Formats: sequence, structure tokens, C-alpha cells
Amino acid sequence: MTQSLRLKRLTLVAVLLALCVVGANVKIMGSIAFDSAPAFLGAILLGPIDGAFLGFFGHMVSAALSGFPLTLPIHLVIAVMMAICMFAFGWIRKRFGRSRLATIVISDIVGYLINVPLEIAPLYLMMNAAIFAFFIPLTIATVLNLVVCELVYAFLPQSIKTKPYLRSEIK
Repeated sequence: MTQSLRLKRLTLVAVLLALCVVGANVKIMGSIAFDSAPAFLGAILLGPIDGAFLGFFGHMVSAALSGFPLTLPIHLVIAVMMAICMFAFGWIRKRFGRSRLATIVISDIVGYLINVPLEIAPLYLMMNAAIFAFFIPLTIATVLNLVVCELVYAFLPQSIKTKPYLRSEIK
């Protein structure tokens, strides 16, 4: 990849990071916010590794802005689960096609399953039954973040979706 393409890719990562910070300020409950929509978008446009980075960073910023209400260790677990969620979401989109309807539905379902029920499992060990109070707000936030991501991606011009620095073959 040329220096110019690397710079454009890095710029897009920086813009998406900034959007994660903006979204982290739009709270639904506690540290649950709109920080993951840019991470989901980054996972589609840039791939699973960049998406995982954005998901981890987005949650940590959201939690920090809330004062780590559930403690730092719990938020680290959530951030790791967000990274796993974005990686799986981005991998599915990269592997099976970004715009195929079946791929979109499957990646969104997998994103939801990792971000809500599978994330609750390890947190149950740390928080016991209190974690279930987060199920509905987390479900609402995840669905809304996925909808925002899919709408933004759907309305992106094809010329942007096919830029060379976004191609999955480029490392």
C-alpha cells in the first residue's frame, strides 16, 4: 500500500475514533451509548481488526466519560467483548460480502448475540443477577447502533465503498 493510501486509511480510522467519542456522549443508560455504531461501520469498511480496535476504544471512552460506573475490571471485560463482537461482525462482512442481504442479516444477528447475551455471561460471574438489569437497555442500544451503522453504510456512495484503502486485500 502506498504512503498516500496508508494516510487515507489512518485518517478514516481517526474519523471513526472521533465519532466513537461523539457517540459515547449520547448516553442511553450509564455507559451504554452510541459509541459502537462507528465501530460497526469501521468493521465493515476497514475490516475486523480495525473494527475490533474501534469497538474496544469506543466502549472504554464511553465508560470513562461515565466514570467507570461498574468498575474498571468490568468495563475491561465489556470492552474485550466489544472487540470480539466487532471482529466477528467485520469478519462475516469481509468473508461473505459487504452488501449481500443474507450477510447483513447474519452479521447483525451475530453482532447482537455477542454484544448482549454472550457479553452478559462473563459479567454474570462478576455481577451476579444485577447484570440482568442491563439486558433491555443493552438490547435497545445494540439494535439502534446496528441500525445507524447499516443506514449510514447503505447511503454511502459506491465510490467511497470501493476506495483502494478500503479493499480487504490490502493489509
